[in-house]
Amino acid sequence: MRVDPRYEEDMRKTKSVLAGLFAAASLLLTVGVQAQVPLKERPARLIVRNAKLFTMAPGRKEVVTGYLVVDANGKFSAVGAGEPPAEFKAAQTWDAGGHWILPGFLSAHSHLWQAAFRGIAADKTLPGWIDGLYNQRASKSTPEDFYWFTLDGALDHLQHGITSAYNFNYGGTHWGLCKENDCDELEYKAEIESGIRFVHGYQQDQITDTDKLPEARARLKAFMDWLSAQPRSTQLISVMLNGSTSFNTTYDQALAEKALMDEFHIGNQSHYLEPPDTVEAERGKFKWFVDSGLLGSKDLYFGHFIHANDEILAKVAAAHSGMSWNPLSNGRLASGVADIPKYLKMGIRVGMGVDGEASADLADPFENMRTGLYAIRDKYEDATIMSPYDVLFLHTMGSADVMGAKDKLGSLEPGKFADFLVVDPTRFGTVFDPYASLVLVAGERDLERVYVGGELKVDHGRLVGQDMGKVQSETDKRSAATMK
Repeated sequence: MRVDPRYEEDMRKTKSVLAGLFAAASLLLTVGVQAQVPLKERPARLIVRNAKLFTMAPGRKEVVTGYLVVDANGKFSAVGAGEPPAEFKAAQTWDAGGHWILPGFLSAHSHLWQAAFRGIAADKTLPGWIDGLYNQRASKSTPEDFYWFTLDGALDHLQHGITSAYNFNYGGTHWGLCKENDCDELEYKAEIESGIRFVHGYQQDQITDTDKLPEARARLKAFMDWLSAQPRSTQLISVMLNGSTSFNTTYDQALAEKALMDEFHIGNQSHYLEPPDTVEAERGKFKWFVDSGLLGSKDLYFGHFIHANDEILAKVAAAHSGMSWNPLSNGRLASGVADIPKYLKMGIRVGMGVDGEASADLADPFENMRTGLYAIRDKYEDATIMSPYDVLFLHTMGSADVMGAKDKLGSLEPGKFADFLVVDPTRFGTVFDPYASLVLVAGERDLERVYVGGELKVDHGRLVGQDMGKVQSETDKRSAATMK
């Protein structure tokens, strides 16, 4: 019997559809079975055993000897005391030999590109320092220069144990150097290639008579569209605006920033009340933050925030907003000492940052904690006002909180990214209080290993998989060219 060709074609299509449905059902069944397999029975990326664990998890201050398990996605799947259960299997197991493990430090306020200009304007406060760095040096650089400067700073942060940073990128219309988003795109490339985890701080346009919200929106949208076309990476924590409200002379700046935050669902960190030179003028702009709704956003926090009065503090606390405390930079630029115990008592969220290597000069969180702790004790003339544990918590969980990442970073807890440090305590001598030894004694030379997502990034000071000689050579050559 002759079969109608159209019938044969219909049958072929039907079989093809059925085959596809069968394959899809098989895949769903397989995924379902895998999802039911306990985590401890799945192959892990790394098991670390025999380590002293400073978990920094809220409410868990006790230091225990135990283990970590890092899953294939670079997250902690287990953290516990004693030995890892025998059923845990991993591609690599490492015996820490009793050395100390803590979460990677987070810098809630960094300018990575400024690593190219260490030691600049050494006798200047903030206004003179800005002139020396931005007007006399950075203005002579190219977008390609900022790629190398940013890569240098990111790697320097990693070498010092900072695994995540809010990075204030150089860009925008104010300085007149970076056109469109050329600087931001190259700086983003450097952030990714460094291996650090980061908030990409985007320098939005300064609102003027000729550059208004539509222009600022168009440039930001172009960057966000470009970013959405890049390979997805867990290194990118978020995009936030480098707030400029306190640096501008028009309320339109605050309105524009709030509009951009709302439309693109991004946060904002605003430099505010940093130098003593401009206190009254900046306090007068606080009304702009309130009236525009910037302060009402949980995604806004302030950088430095030293010279706030009681009225400002009360409103910031009521909005459950926060700030980044940057002791090294504040001391270097003679900016003053933020009253951190008062802020915390009022309910203001506090993280810590090492700022840029042109104002703090050394991206060292150990020095940052000590400098801050000593400054506060001097201010109060009281050694009990702040403890070593307190500043360590601020430089880990505190920073993760203000950066909007406390559910992902800042402590050694299952489900969080496996960003951690290994510290060799050999040089500490007798340990009377492990937190005191870690904060008051430890330094860069005691930092044995740095991991991001369970992958080794720094081994005894040596960057893994990076040509630091080339990076340093390019950075030095390009920064020296700004002196001509």
